Amino acid sequence: MAKAGIPTPWPNPGIGIGSELASGRDVTVNEVIPIGSLSFTIPLSDRLSRQDDVNQALAQLAQADALATFRELYLNLRARYVQLTVAKKREKVREAVVEAARTSLNTANALVTAGGATALDVSLFELEYARERSRLLGARLEVTNSTSDLSELVAVSPWRLGTLPEDALPTAPEDIPSAEELRDLIVREHPELFRLRSEYEVAERQLHLEITRQYPDLVFGSSLGGEVGERKTILGLNLGIELPIFDRNQQAIAQASKRRDEVRTRYEAAAHRILNAVARTRGVVALAAEQHRILRDDVLPSARSNVDIAQQSLAAGSAGALQLLDAERSLRQVQVEVLEAQMAEQLAWSNLEQAVGFPLLRFPTDPDSQGRTPPREVAEEEPNRPQSETPDNAPAGEAR
Repeated sequence: MAKAGIPTPWPNPGIGIGSELASGRDVTVNEVIPIGSLSFTIPLSDRLSRQDDVNQALAQLAQADALATFRELYLNLRARYVQLTVAKKREKVREAVVEAARTSLNTANALVTAGGATALDVSLFELEYARERSRLLGARLEVTNSTSDLSELVAVSPWRLGTLPEDALPTAPEDIPSAEELRDLIVREHPELFRLRSEYEVAERQLHLEITRQYPDLVFGSSLGGEVGERKTILGLNLGIELPIFDRNQQAIAQASKRRDEVRTRYEAAAHRILNAVARTRGVVALAAEQHRILRDDVLPSARSNVDIAQQSLAAGSAGALQLLDAERSLRQVQVEVLEAQMAEQLAWSNLEQAVGFPLLRFPTDPDSQGRTPPREVAEEEPNRPQSETPDNAPAGEAR
């Protein structure tokens, strides 16, 4: 960036100082004559301004790379935070399930004493209680791993991360963005494509520079001297230019052109790969959301209705307490399934915004960015370039 702030200087002038000494039979006086020369190189092409363009593009590439890296780290931070909140939520629900399983086990033991249940029934509730305690340990292990991953990213000890707020889970959009909307976001916001567009701009301007270098410079010079044995001063003027007959910078132009084509190919390959990943992840989000909806709106009300029916049957004497415990156990399992579906939907949304390269989830503490998130703001602040310098075959969606 420091280099881009300094205009490319003209070539330095050349100065030469020497002497002439003549000797021989026709020289009557041995005398040393001082001579001097001064030359200037005048560029006939606009290679100096083209070099300034290259330097400016390199500075913008460095800035774009920094901001794209910032976006990638920011999305990674959001993803790990979502993983931690999901793990915390799962641990909390598992603790409630373990407590409910323990209560059911105690009730079953009491029923055995009263003659309303058998030892086999108690054994089943004991098995459920043990399995739920094992699942709780697995949930706590997941919290430990997620906390370590987040602390590693932010370079903070796990014990200093603090306690997550109650509303730590982000809010997903009401509707899944369409494929066209996601495609526009990818072209405009994805950090990898943003970085490649900056690389393409550097390659394009480098090609323009190499083309201007095929035109030679004009050399203007003067010399001052004399002749041995005569009292006179000779002033010489000369103009020189290299004839570009054989070397017209063909190799450098070809290399720069191939470099531009290479960046274009990388851009197209990355765009296809990202679009495929987003399409797959978008499908996962849709399936996870539908599964969550079915469990929440259809299965969970049915499980609660079964508990209500069991309670009414117990009060009417047409069912025993063991049937009520079974209904409550089924309700707990359905509640866990609803939670798992909700967490799967949250993780799917997190994966989708990772694939798109742009935040889609809304956290309670998110500031109002008004749509200006890096690296997009760099593209908006880049000064306009003359129309003649816009490459005709730049990658689609190139920020100007």
